[in-house]
This record gives sequence, structure tokens and C-alpha cells, in this order.
Amino acid sequence: DEAGIKSVLDPIGAVYVSADAQSDPQKQLTDVESLIASGCDALILLAQDSKAVLPAVERAKAEGVPVIAYDAPIDTADATFVSFDNVAVGRLMAEAMVKARDNGNWVAIEGDTAHPIINVFRQGQMEVLQPLIDEGKIKIVAKQNIENWKPDLAQAAMEQILTQQNNQVDAVLAMNDGTSTGVAAALDAQGMLGIPLSGQDGDHAVLNRIAKGQQTVTVWKNATDLGVAAAKAALELADGQPVSGTVVTKTESGLDQPAVLLTPIAITHDNMNLVVDAGWISKEDLCQGVTENPPAACQ
Repeated sequence: DEAGIKSVLDPIGAVYVSADAQSDPQKQLTDVESLIASGCDALILLAQDSKAVLPAVERAKAEGVPVIAYDAPIDTADATFVSFDNVAVGRLMAEAMVKARDNGNWVAIEGDTAHPIINVFRQGQMEVLQPLIDEGKIKIVAKQNIENWKPDLAQAAMEQILTQQNNQVDAVLAMNDGTSTGVAAALDAQGMLGIPLSGQDGDHAVLNRIAKGQQTVTVWKNATDLGVAAAKAALELADGQPVSGTVVTKTESGLDQPAVLLTPIAITHDNMNLVVDAGWISKEDLCQGVTENPPAACQ
């Protein structure tokens, strides 16, 4: 993300100052106060908690500092949302999974309930899955939200689900790569690694799993492209100009919000060359330990 932001700001001499909230919503509020006090011209804000961050957005508005909600939605009309088309993220995830297995007992591992974006991902997933659920082909036998999307909590949840279901699980719809890594560990312990498993983010470890045939899909959201889009939007807003290329989206409570939405890509065994060609991952890292049925990118 930061490489993309700096690639836009550095050549024109704009100063980029970062603050890491370390997953702490209260620290983020303090960080934002400090950045506003320092005289920043625009805020690129990755909300740790979409509701807890609202006072910071209100303070920025009062000080005339434009806000970009970066990849995590904030329920306000006073920010420009820069992210990927997250309905498409869910849809692409489900499409790849259904192509691998369109029936049986499925488990849904979802993200933190404090992040309303999980509802957007689910909307896209259900566009694909609901007809199959209605037909009785797919049965969601368990669904679990994972606090802070933590892999260890996802592993523990999946272990419990496997015990409850007596390992009668045919596919796991995990909402991101962190949770899918926890799920993969639980599956591996039961000799089940290789059943359809989803994720998103294009994590290197997950791409390697896909190359090995141990995961079905990760929806890749090129963070460099997202950083570039956010930086361009920040410059336009700092100059008092409208952000180019926006569409109007609805926030969680139904407010109109301008948004720049990039297009995500589903990465499966069949198109792994895309992440190598983009420089997202080296061929060496992608193909490490791949022995059987290597993808074309590893040949």
C-alpha cells in the first residue's frame, strides 16, 4: 500500500506521514488528532473500527481536512471510499469455489462483526450460493465470525466445527487469507487439506498453497494499485477538486458516499502467472515445495 502511495506523492514533493494504530481504535483516534494538529492536507484512513473512528472524521471535517476511507468503509457521507469492488470480491470467491464443488456441506468462516465490510463480501457470495442453497445442493452446516480476523482464532473455530460435524465438511468459504491459513492448519491436522477453500488478499503463503493444490482461490486486490488510487484522490481533495472516477455507493446506514472502486481478480491454479508477472510474488516463492501438478507459472 505505502509503496503505491509514495510512488504518487514523492515525485511531486508531497510529504507522506504514516501512523500505525497497531489494531487499536483508541490509538487511531489519538493518531488522527496528532496528524490534524500537525497541519495535514488530507487523511488516508484505514479504520480499525468503523464506528469508533467517526469522531476523528468529524474533527477532520471541522478542520477542513478531507478524509479518504481506505479499504475499510466508514459510515459517513464526509469521506471518499477508496477500495475494491467488494461485492465482486465475494462473488469471485464463491464462483471459484462452486466451480470446484457445487454441493455438499459447507462452512462459512467470516470476519470480525465490528467490520461492516463482511456484509458486503457476503452479499457477493450469496449472489452465487443462494440458488444452490435453495435447491438443497449446498448446506451451510456452520458459520463463525473471527475476532480481528486472527488466524489462530480461525484455526480454533475450525477445529471445533470439524469435531461437531465429525469431519463431514466438503468446503470452507473463508473470507480472507488470514482466516484461511488458520482453517488450513485445522484441515491439515485431520488429513483434509485440499478440500475447496477460499480467501482474499493474495498472501504469499496462500498463493503457495494454491500452487500446491491445497487451496482453491484467493481474490487478489493489488495493494499497490490501491495505494496509487488513494494518493491520487488525496491530492485532488487537498487541491479542493472533486475526485475523478468516483461512483456513488451506500454506506451501512444508507448514506450516499463517493467511492473509487478497483476491480479485484480471482487467483486460482489456472492463472497464477498474473501475480508473478505483476511482481507481486517471485516464481521461487510461489513454487516452493510444489511437486505434483504444478501450475503453468511454476513450469
